[in-house]
Amino acid sequence: MFDTSRIPTGPFDTWLWWLLILVIVALLFSLQALETAVEGAWPNQRRDNEYIPGAKGVKGAWAFAAILIIPAGVALAGIIAVIIWQDIPYPDGFALGAWLLTLGWVLFLIFGLNLAGMGKILGTLGMLGPLAIAFILIASNAILIITLRDILPAWDVTRDAIQNGIHTLLPFIDFD
Repeated sequence: MFDTSRIPTGPFDTWLWWLLILVIVALLFSLQALETAVEGAWPNQRRDNEYIPGAKGVKGAWAFAAILIIPAGVALAGIIAVIIWQDIPYPDGFALGAWLLTLGWVLFLIFGLNLAGMGKILGTLGMLGPLAIAFILIASNAILIITLRDILPAWDVTRDAIQNGIHTLLPFIDFD
């Protein structure tokens, strides 16, 4: 197994803070990339005439794959936050869900945004290519959301922690 204690953590007490920051930043940059992949970067690319008549569903398949990236990323950020907050061991679905999300996201960026000219390779498959990526992302979503629900404490504990955190940062707010 990989020894995470050897990773330099800088000002944080665990390397998971850096992973959480990386996931949040990746999600922020992904929003624009997802819109570009689904709608096109320029107005002349936003027309449906770039697909042959039999492949009109390709754009919808890419949109379906794009939508699946966001909930998996949010669930991964939630899992990392709960691991840091509760100081629990890594759940079983954490690594597998994260790897599947990374694989699906990288494939989406390479083929959906046509990075390095690879988009035409997957474009020859029609709807099958984006749907294969969507299948990977569906598996990632299922694993990460189930894992998050498994490790999330009771709502009372979560609500009290949020109120205590807000009260620590903003002492003038009263929740009573």
